[in-house]
Amino acid sequence: MLREFRWQFLRGLGVAVIALIVWAIGFGAWDIVQAQSDIASAKNAATQIINGRDSLLTTQGRAAAAIQLNAMHNAAYAADVRLQGSAPLTVLSWIPIINHQVNGLRAAVGDVDETAAQGQLLLTSATSAANASRGTYVDLPTLKSLNEQVHNSRLVLQNRVRSAKGLLGPIHSARIAINQQLRVLNGLLKDADSALTFAQPFLGSTGPRTYFVAGLNNSEMRDQGMVLSWAILKVNGGHFEMSDSATVGKLALRSPAVPLADPGTKLVFGPLEPTRIWQSVNAVGDFRTSSKWMMAMYAAARNQHVDGVLGIDVVTLQNILRVTGAVHIKNTNAAINSANVARLILHDLYVKYPAGSQQQGRRDEVSAIAQAAVTKMKQGGFDSALLIKVLAQSTGGRHLLFYDSNATNERNIIKFGASGALVAPNSNIVHTSIQSGVAAKLDWYMRETLQYDIRVNSEGTAFVTTTINLNNTTPPHPKPSYAFGPDNTNTHTAGEYIARIYQWLPANSESPAAVQEEGLTLTRTVVRVPPHQRNIAVLQAVIKNAVKDGALSFTFIPQGTLRPIPVTLTLHSDVSLNGPGTVSWTGAKTKTVTWTANR
Repeated sequence: MLREFRWQFLRGLGVAVIALIVWAIGFGAWDIVQAQSDIASAKNAATQIINGRDSLLTTQGRAAAAIQLNAMHNAAYAADVRLQGSAPLTVLSWIPIINHQVNGLRAAVGDVDETAAQGQLLLTSATSAANASRGTYVDLPTLKSLNEQVHNSRLVLQNRVRSAKGLLGPIHSARIAINQQLRVLNGLLKDADSALTFAQPFLGSTGPRTYFVAGLNNSEMRDQGMVLSWAILKVNGGHFEMSDSATVGKLALRSPAVPLADPGTKLVFGPLEPTRIWQSVNAVGDFRTSSKWMMAMYAAARNQHVDGVLGIDVVTLQNILRVTGAVHIKNTNAAINSANVARLILHDLYVKYPAGSQQQGRRDEVSAIAQAAVTKMKQGGFDSALLIKVLAQSTGGRHLLFYDSNATNERNIIKFGASGALVAPNSNIVHTSIQSGVAAKLDWYMRETLQYDIRVNSEGTAFVTTTINLNNTTPPHPKPSYAFGPDNTNTHTAGEYIARIYQWLPANSESPAAVQEEGLTLTRTVVRVPPHQRNIAVLQAVIKNAVKDGALSFTFIPQGTLRPIPVTLTLHSDVSLNGPGTVSWTGAKTKTVTWTANR
């Protein structure tokens, strides 16, 4: 009798447990379906914000983002409440394997909700900073608050990328999608943190700073564009003002400001007298080196000290005018805007003025354009966040470069990627520079492409062949002029382009006629390109021990040309490496390509 009762009790208990599980599965599934709908809504809102992040640079865009973030938060919160308060899911969480799915779903919902919360905090801080800044003033207290919020949000979100291992079906897919968005967001926050950390001392948060502004001319290239004009920028407490632009002819030196210390630099660039002649000062690839020279040269010419150097080319001016709107100068009838300023400065003014009046007429107009842009900035009427955005974009292509003599500030600049330094941690560096070897303005007409062919043997040695395709679009048989030449020194043919090609590689590289220069290997060649014709140049190098710790990585640092130089890279390897066989990019910013070995 007791045995029969015990059996009936156990059977009844089993039935009750099964019924409970069936109930939990049925109603738990309903809760999951409803939660998934909420998650999908939240994820869609997040995707819209990330994909349309440029809209955050306007007042209207930030207002729209606030609505999207609120919708994202409401959807995630609703899903979180549903899942956390679900009795059926609590029952299912007692069952092995199923409990992992329940906990994974709850964690995903919590991560989305936290992302929305951090987004709202970031948007509030960004809006405060943008509203408090205007024209040539950036409000440092709100900028500091924004920096702190970016840093804190990054700390909160960087650990929210979780493993999807063991998750099944839609829960697994949701986890993968959330992780992808979190990685993108964490990358953006990392860049923003670096930029804001760098921006504050540059804008005078630690006291007054004075910078030499070098105008970089893209129609007669050195590594970053020939220095033909200059100005002085003063910053303090978020306020900045720039003097009128002037020609470097007013800073002429009779003797070098400093001797060339590096033997390789002296051998290759010494004949150009880069510490005496302003037009040669940035033939070297590393902007930090040319900046130190410019500071010494300015001190020798004016007996005045500056704290650092800014290099600004026409692409940066284009980006500024894209935000501020068009400007006008007295000698030009048409409005000068982002669409026509490059052609005007780098081509039309050279054609407009004969050789004898270039020093006065053309350079006066260039100075007037630069001053008009600064005046337009002072007037305000645009979103300061958008201006900061386009300036940051300019640094990526080495069109806007910074050097600061303060070691801490310079480290922040390098971290942000705005230094123009030839550095690439844990990677093989490659920087190819095409420079004009004729006194004419022919870079406006040049079109180039770069092709890298890398072959890796079983010992991890990389054989690098670089092919530079040069297309001189100068009209055939041009008449001699200031723009077309000839200079009757390096060439006697009008329109002929002489390309001095330099390539910086890792220090352990070997190449015919290469030298060690500033801690890197420098190889070079010279190619002539007649008007309306093409030519190619080929450089070859061997990099021993290129494969390190089971990985092959190259960082390609672009030259700040007016038009980005398209790049194609092809890898052939005797060892198995996971990564692209062929990859192409626009050449508009630094690119790191990595392959990993099978283990």
